[in-house]
Amino acid sequence: MSGKIAFLGLGAMGFGMATNLIKKPFHVTGFDVYAPTLARFTAAGGHASSTPKETVLDAQYVIFMVATAAQILSALFDDTTGAIHNLEKGAIVILSSTGPPEHVPLVRKLLDEKYNRRDIELVDAPVSGGTIRAANGTLTILAAGPESALEKAKPVLDAMAGENLYIIPGGLGAGTNVKMVHQVLAGIHIAMTSEAMGFVAALGLDTKLAFEILRKGRGSSWMFENRTPHMLVEDRTVYSALNIIVKDIGIVTAGGRSASFPLFLSSTTEQILASGVSSGLGLIDDSALVQIYLPQSPLAVLKLASSSSSSATPLSPNDPKLLLVEKIMAGVHLAAAAEAMSLGVRVGLEPKKLFEIIATAAGSSVMFVEGATQLLSGVWKEGGSVDDVVKELTEAVEEAHKLKYPLHLTGTALQLFQLAKLKGLGKEPGIAVSRVWDGADGPLFPRAQV
Repeated sequence: MSGKIAFLGLGAMGFGMATNLIKKPFHVTGFDVYAPTLARFTAAGGHASSTPKETVLDAQYVIFMVATAAQILSALFDDTTGAIHNLEKGAIVILSSTGPPEHVPLVRKLLDEKYNRRDIELVDAPVSGGTIRAANGTLTILAAGPESALEKAKPVLDAMAGENLYIIPGGLGAGTNVKMVHQVLAGIHIAMTSEAMGFVAALGLDTKLAFEILRKGRGSSWMFENRTPHMLVEDRTVYSALNIIVKDIGIVTAGGRSASFPLFLSSTTEQILASGVSSGLGLIDDSALVQIYLPQSPLAVLKLASSSSSSATPLSPNDPKLLLVEKIMAGVHLAAAAEAMSLGVRVGLEPKKLFEIIATAAGSSVMFVEGATQLLSGVWKEGGSVDDVVKELTEAVEEAHKLKYPLHLTGTALQLFQLAKLKGLGKEPGIAVSRVWDGADGPLFPRAQV
């Protein structure tokens, strides 16, 4: 075969991934349903085609980066325009779109049983990292599948990930499971960024100064540092549409239901995101989610993003109101770490490998690193007690009540820590909230004997 790449799906992430491959350099033929995107791709040095069937002609590698699992099935298996009709013998098909864990095994089954294409090498390879890392070839890629397929796909995977390629044991679907757990944190953190910055504005604080302080504190996360700057300037660029994380969190909650596993914060996040979509924000950058927290003044975060603003209160790192915000961020992120790591164990992932991946990816946070480290070691020492977190979150919820400001995730996290307290864990470190997810078979994360 030629070594050529067919790339299907040139959205915000896919465009950067495909143009990065051109620079490596590979011969890349792209397909997208949006004609202006194809024109941009051609201008960047790529080759364009009008159907998936045409795109894969003479291609050794076929990468899918479309929006949904259903779009993969259509692009691959459509009776008229599907790629299946022109796939080269022994082609390496790389599925990088985020879908449910059962999706990749389904594609394998269809290739084998319906189309008799057992020659096709299939790789489960969801990605994370955002548009900038897509364009410079440093995405986190979670690759799983047969050893032969992974070996043959490695030149392209390396070109897209650099040092951030992780080989996930467990076969097809294992990479998608890791991505699902990662998106627990990514989704919660995106929503929490809006909840926190909306609270900052509702408290009348300078949002720009608040961001600079909060990003250095215990409540910070990758998503907080990435999304908040977009709230503080007048910029309508869509870096990641709200609909994308809506889809991903839907996969997470469906996975929880399938595993009969409660996902408290993920479910709350799903409802917050649904409110954003129903308010018309689905196609807008997900940083605009903050507007649903401030319906009477949706631009308050932007307007208060200046220390010279006459309506903003002067700010210091020890401001009691700002400390309230930091504490709700830390509390929610700690509970989110427990929820995500517990789900990972439930779906059969190796927790140390899961931590290694997430700690350097877009789902990371200060509290994730602190909390997950304690879960893995079995030594619970860091941070305040469950009682302390209950007190801190209660104080914030009561202050928000006075302002008539919604703290959806904070309220859910408070319930989780209160459940831990009811289990007699009030004096234990905050990570004891993880015991909420323990079942009849014993603790998911046993404590070390010290």
